[in-house]
Amino acid sequence: MSRYKSEQTVYNPLKKKYVPLWILDTNTMSVTHFNTDTLAVESKTYNTDFIRYHLHYSDSKYPDRLRRLVNDGKVIQYLDDLELKVSEAISRQVELWKQTDSCYQKAVLSGDTEKMLGLENCFVHMAREAVFECMVYI
Repeated sequence: MSRYKSEQTVYNPLKKKYVPLWILDTNTMSVTHFNTDTLAVESKTYNTDFIRYHLHYSDSKYPDRLRRLVNDGKVIQYLDDLELKVSEAISRQVELWKQTDSCYQKAVLSGDTEKMLGLENCFVHMAREAVFECMVYI
């Protein structure tokens, strides 16, 4: 289980001990933050496969980067940005293929929704392959 804990700790009066300010668990894909203002533990869990792939890849290849993001308190912003950018890149590529693919255009003109959906699914899988190589496995 790969857990990254921030070097900075704060006193948690409920547990009566010092706890890390930030924790990243790459297996559960969750980030935990102890909010010093409310004295509450806040947690965010990611559920997209590309965040999982990126965390496991980064854990094995670039653990110092993950450690730095956790220590700086920037891990949630980093993962949120990655999630948004990867989703947008996949969508942009799929839309480009939908506009330029002659088979898809013929399906649209003939109203063949089954063929359109099949091609869209194919485009999504092709886009994911290309985008993952450029954005997830970095």
